[in-house]
Amino acid sequence: MKVSIKTKGVVLTSKQKSHIEKQVLRVKRFIRDVDPVVVEVGFTDLSGPNKGGVDQAVSINTTLPKEAIFVEETDDRALRAFQFAFKTFERRIRRYADKNIDNKRRQQSKFKSVVNVVGGAGRIVGGTINKIVPRKKSGS
Repeated sequence: MKVSIKTKGVVLTSKQKSHIEKQVLRVKRFIRDVDPVVVEVGFTDLSGPNKGGVDQAVSINTTLPKEAIFVEETDDRALRAFQFAFKTFERRIRRYADKNIDNKRRQQSKFKSVVNVVGGAGRIVGGTINKIVPRKKSGS
């Protein structure tokens, strides 16, 4: 997982950047099997020095197979806005991981049920799997 931090009008120290990277790398445990993953974290000062006001926006953007996740949050402090955005980002990554696990289970269960029906104790009559007739005992 690669994390890129971009700032526009916001000053972040190296300690803050390393904290942000550690936080984002925590979600790797939910998407272990997905590679490569690039997470872009952007910090923007919306009000600027000439406008007045203290609005800082944080955007977290990543593209995964079958889904793109984009989260944006605004607050008067950059790191607090990041924490709010990260909570939402982590929740959406968990939801994505749960969907993938559920889909894998569904695919496996369909395959297993067909194998169990075909290889089970019954025999298939008429070429359809739905009609299963038990085997006749020999000798009676």
